[in-house]
Amino acid sequence: MFSGGIDSTTAAIRLTREFDRVHLLTWGNGYGHYRLGRTRARMAELKRLYGDRFQHGLGSVQGLFECLVVNDLEGNWRRWGSGFVWCLGCKLAMHAHSVVYCLERGIRTLADGSSQSTGEMVEQMLVSIYRIRDFYARYGIEYRTPVYTVPRSEEIAFLRQEGFRMGLRVGDRFLGVQPKCRPGELYYLPFLLFNQPPKHDPEPITAYLDEKAELAHAWIAEECARRGLALPSDAGSSLDGPEATSSPPACSGRDGDR
Repeated sequence: MFSGGIDSTTAAIRLTREFDRVHLLTWGNGYGHYRLGRTRARMAELKRLYGDRFQHGLGSVQGLFECLVVNDLEGNWRRWGSGFVWCLGCKLAMHAHSVVYCLERGIRTLADGSSQSTGEMVEQMLVSIYRIRDFYARYGIEYRTPVYTVPRSEEIAFLRQEGFRMGLRVGDRFLGVQPKCRPGELYYLPFLLFNQPPKHDPEPITAYLDEKAELAHAWIAEECARRGLALPSDAGSSLDGPEATSSPPACSGRDGDR
């Protein structure tokens, strides 16, 4: 999963030490994501520096994101009491689409640029990462975070040495090299301006992911059936989440590549 930023670019390069081919997946949710084309420029840099080791694609997760978050945004907000529902639901939609992408191509390893240096972001908290790891394991896919414990200063020094564009530096962030998200920027604005990260309690995050994951699993099953893909034999049961007492409503609607 690729944004072209410091972390996902470093993660992609590290994966070439083990894999001959790395697929770079960039997803948009249709609600505030912009400058997605910046990832193509980063892809061109990777190709220039490392040869034909990468394959890049832009795709939409809008339909599933609407099902998980947008269609009942007010209810989600009231129930969970935090704007994390937007960011975490968006990332879960991206992970669900990535599962289908991997199953369709026989890929058994999925990685992203999650980093403890950006642990204030709800989807990069350890509680979220453990849940997402279980989400992929249900389909026989290993979820990795190759740069989670790598110091950001080490990543920055490496990319500079390799000759990558770094963008405008603000603190330890670099502007102008990766896609943006308007709702996400507003949610994390107090942190960016005043170093006041939002408060994220592990319990509601776990409960939210367990509940929404069942919707995402139902969408994956529906999408795989539509594409004629076989699911693993144990993909119909939860791993660590609560046992479902009834089938969750399916998220309908197709999301296409752009």
